[in-house]
Amino acid sequence: MRRALAGDLPGIVRVTNAAYQVEAFCIRGDRLDLAEAERLAAEGFFLVEEAEGDLVASVYLKPEGDRCYLGLLAVDPALQGRGLARRLVEAAEAEAAAGGAVFMDLSVVTLRQELFPFYARLGYHAHGTAPFRSPDKLILPLRLVLFTKCLVEPATL
Repeated sequence: MRRALAGDLPGIVRVTNAAYQVEAFCIRGDRLDLAEAERLAAEGFFLVEEAEGDLVASVYLKPEGDRCYLGLLAVDPALQGRGLARRLVEAAEAEAAAGGAVFMDLSVVTLRQELFPFYARLGYHAHGTAPFRSPDKLILPLRLVLFTKCLVEPATL
């Protein structure tokens, strides 16, 4: 796993949109385009994983003080179920902690409840909801479930 370079952005867009097709029943259109990926990369950074020279997974990180936001976790659908998402999250947590983050935050759309146990197994706890960031893209009503995880031992806080 490594930090993405500018030339990786088209691959990040491709793998993200392929991975998020599972949400096509509730959110219309692509999840990410190149302009948005460029904007995000200017505000934070992506981690990527390659296999045989192809970008096959990515995750976005945006450090903000003692917190870091994790988003757009995406694994090529042909490679899902092999632990790659877990390894990406663990790498993201290590990057965030090395950068001084104490907490990692993420959000999941309410209709993707199959993801809640995944994040719970990784130590994340739900603590509220928020509106979806692009309500014009919604096919079904939904909100974002907010999750957080402490990245340091409580005794060090």
